[in-house]
Amino acid sequence: MRHISKILRTAAVALVCAAAAFASNAGAQELKKIKALIPIPNFDESFSPVAVALYLGYFKEEGLDVQILPVRGSNEVAIQISAGNADVGLASPADAIIGMQEGKNLDVQYFHNLYYQNIWPISVPATSSVKSVAELKGKKIGVLSMGSTGISFGRAYARDAGLDPAKDVTFIPIGVGAQALTAIRQQVVDGLVFNDAALAKFGVLGLETRILPVSEKLRDLPDTSILAKRETLAKRQKEMIGFARAVARGHLFSIQNPTAAVKITWKLYPEAEPKNMPPAEALKQGIAVANARLAIWSSPKTKGVAGAFVEEDWNNLVTFLEEQGLLKQKIPTSRIYTSALLPEINKFDREKIKKQASEFKIESIK
Repeated sequence: MRHISKILRTAAVALVCAAAAFASNAGAQELKKIKALIPIPNFDESFSPVAVALYLGYFKEEGLDVQILPVRGSNEVAIQISAGNADVGLASPADAIIGMQEGKNLDVQYFHNLYYQNIWPISVPATSSVKSVAELKGKKIGVLSMGSTGISFGRAYARDAGLDPAKDVTFIPIGVGAQALTAIRQQVVDGLVFNDAALAKFGVLGLETRILPVSEKLRDLPDTSILAKRETLAKRQKEMIGFARAVARGHLFSIQNPTAAVKITWKLYPEAEPKNMPPAEALKQGIAVANARLAIWSSPKTKGVAGAFVEEDWNNLVTFLEEQGLLKQKIPTSRIYTSALLPEINKFDREKIKKQASEFKIESIK
């Protein structure tokens, strides 16, 4: 009898273990697979909230198994999403709006605003006597390349300051890194239109810059935000809400603890960590890049609502594209974005995230 009882107990234990394993597997299977695109070929600290959401399990807590795929730019993100090759993406809206015109019919719509300012400020070296864009008349402005988006913004800034961008300023491609630093220090150019992350890196390398004031209309042009196919937004609302909410949580954590956000980014994407400088300098640069971008992930105009769209700013973006000759038809904001999912996206415990960030131990990242 004792032998039979032992067998029964062993069988019961095995049954319990099997049931637990089955439940665990079932739970794992319940995660909805999401393929998400970001508009850079190599992940870096500027998208640290996404890395944080992945590392800390925010996506999993939303029932999602998210695969992050970097691609070459926002235009590719919009095209691939519209074609159904990915589920959701982060992308600058200019190319997407252009693709929404009749005849192109790009099938995407934004549903969560991320950047509340454009990432292309116009600046000068901190030692420059230039205090306004108008004072750049007759001067040279450095850009990454002649295909850089910075040229479009540079022209708009010049025009807004009363200059003729075709005659009063000259755009000079100066590349990146040491090449760009040399051109600036040797005064090959007088001003710059580089993205905020590049300016942060210049600062760490010893070149301080000063951003010139521009009109609020141009400064607050919305940039990278979250989009999906309209059909996806209609049929997979819960997944889209969960994705955006996890990113919003990742942003709040990153704002509270940028050092941890950078370290987490490097843990998941080792290629993002600079290898050509001492670790302390690398971390300083990573935090500078993260902070430069995190600063524009929110706006007082939204009154604390994560991802809210500011209609005036989006209308200004449409006007900007028209003035640049990039848009032949006026696209209504109702076609460009929807606010329908925002109430649910904003249902998360902000104090809990802040507490998690303040108590997070850097040494736990292994």
